Amino acid sequence: MAYATVPDVEVRFGRTLSASESAQAEAWIEDLESEIIERIPTLDTLITAGRPTLSTLKRVVCAAVIRKLQNPEGLRTTTVAIDDYSTTKTVDTANSAGSLGLTEDEWNLLLPGTSGDAFSIRPVGASDLVGTWYPSDGWVPL
Repeated sequence: MAYATVPDVEVRFGRTLSASESAQAEAWIEDLESEIIERIPTLDTLITAGRPTLSTLKRVVCAAVIRKLQNPEGLRTTTVAIDDYSTTKTVDTANSAGSLGLTEDEWNLLLPGTSGDAFSIRPVGASDLVGTWYPSDGWVPL
């Protein structure tokens, strides 16, 4: 089931996407949602329970797609000089050269209760929801 759509991206981006941008955004939405479902296999159940809300999921997916649309190469700086022409592009290693993905804060929005407590360690993606995190299977409800 698709949660976010290209029109959702356009509304949040503030402009209509071209045909090629729309096709690319649709593919990125599909990629992100499959990544989210890989990490949170019970996503439908959690959304029905309101943890996270559907609007939060759409917001997170759209934000990641818009980041990619705005900076597809993952550049941190670009320099262009006119006389004797020169150009410099610096890839932002924190952005992994334009890779598509969610930030840690966005994952925390999708998995409420994953922030660490004092003197506790939780695996990435673990939740306060009833269940267990398995490295090979992800989060599995009890």
